Amino acid sequence: MPGIAWLPDLLGEGFSLAFVRSLPVDDLLVRYGCAPDSLQRMTLADAREEALDDEEGVMICAGRSGDWSFALQHWGVRILEEGVVQKVSAGTTAVVLISTASAPAFMYVRDGSEICGFDPGLPHLRYGTDPDRFSAEMARAGLPTDGSPAGPGVVSAMLRFAGDTFGLSLSQSSVLRDELLIGTVPEHD
Repeated sequence: MPGIAWLPDLLGEGFSLAFVRSLPVDDLLVRYGCAPDSLQRMTLADAREEALDDEEGVMICAGRSGDWSFALQHWGVRILEEGVVQKVSAGTTAVVLISTASAPAFMYVRDGSEICGFDPGLPHLRYGTDPDRFSAEMARAGLPTDGSPAGPGVVSAMLRFAGDTFGLSLSQSSVLRDELLIGTVPEHD
């Protein structure tokens, strides 16, 4: 299945995903706060199992898709911690997608500055330096920008919007079967 709208079927409502343009995968993990000596390759299934047993910190999986590196955190939102999105997007562009039951979110960030962001349940309440930049694309994906009720499936609509607008795609079989680069953010960080 192309795109990224399939992610909730695999991960449920508990993940954050950041795509960062033209940045090496290991650099992305270090910008997230992962200790360089923690970087290792393993499958997503092995990483998820190890994360359940690991009390040393936050585990983040990363890989490459076209011109974008991606970082995926299951069950957490490290990207929303103070200063992290600014570090991750420094000198480049980031598309951040959060899927949680309490606070789903989209952010388009360039060189540390939030250009456009919104909660997919309230897509008419956008913020950033250019909050209306993607209004037409949002509406096409099923995210009403005029104050109309968003309806069910807002996270899928947000993922569809991001995939279509930025050309973001992850191969489900690659994410499930291939080894990704995994890093750990120390608990004290």
